[in-house]
Amino acid sequence: MTKVGKKLVLATIISTFGLFVGQSQAATGVFGSYVAIDPDGPGGVGFTFYGAQQPGPNFLTAFNGLNLGSFYVGDIAQIAGGELLTFKNGGGDVTGAELQWRVNPGGSFAAVNLGFTANATFNDAAGNTFSTSGDQKWAQIASTPNFLSGLTPGSYTLEVFFRAFTNEGDRYSNNGGSNFIADFEVLAVPEPSTILLLAVGAGIVYRSRRRITQWVK
Repeated sequence: MTKVGKKLVLATIISTFGLFVGQSQAATGVFGSYVAIDPDGPGGVGFTFYGAQQPGPNFLTAFNGLNLGSFYVGDIAQIAGGELLTFKNGGGDVTGAELQWRVNPGGSFAAVNLGFTANATFNDAAGNTFSTSGDQKWAQIASTPNFLSGLTPGSYTLEVFFRAFTNEGDRYSNNGGSNFIADFEVLAVPEPSTILLLAVGAGIVYRSRRRITQWVK
C-alpha cells in the first residue's frame, strides 16, 4: 500500500473513531420532577408543590402516596404547576417537556405542556441549586386543569408522570413505570335541610356556652 493509501485509511479510521466517541458522549435525561396542587381553585389560599422524583438534598412532601383530602361534588381543585429537570451533553438536545395526568378509576391521560424556564444555574421547587452545564428547568405550565371536573361521590386517585422530548428519544420521570399517585375522596353536597340543622345546632351550642359563661360570672 502506498503512503497516500495508508494516510487515507488512517484518516478514515480517525474520523470514524471520532464520530463514535462523539456519539457515545451525547446524552439526555431527566433528574427531577415536582407537581403543584391548588386544593381550592381560583381565589383560594394558593398552591403547594410536592416532590415526585426528588434530586435532593432539600426535599418536599412526596406526592406519591399522599392523601389530598376530601372535596365536594362541584368543587375546583387544580394541577397548578409542574416542574421537570433535564440534562443534555455532547450532541444531545432536549426539545420540550410535559406533565401527563389522569384520575382513576376510569380516567384517560391528558397532557399539560411544560415550557422552558431556565438553563443552569437555577433553583428547583425545593430550593436545590443546579449549576452543571446542560442542566435545564421546564416549569411554565400551559393550563391548570380541574381534576375534580365531572366526578361523582367516591374514592379516587390522581396519577401523574413527566416526559421530556429529546433528539435521542423520550425520557421519563415516572417512578420506575409505576407513576406518582395520590389519593382523594369526593363527597356528596349536603342537603339544604342538613346544612340548616347544622347551623341551628351550632347556634344552640353557642347560646348554651354564653349562658353558662354568664352564670359562672
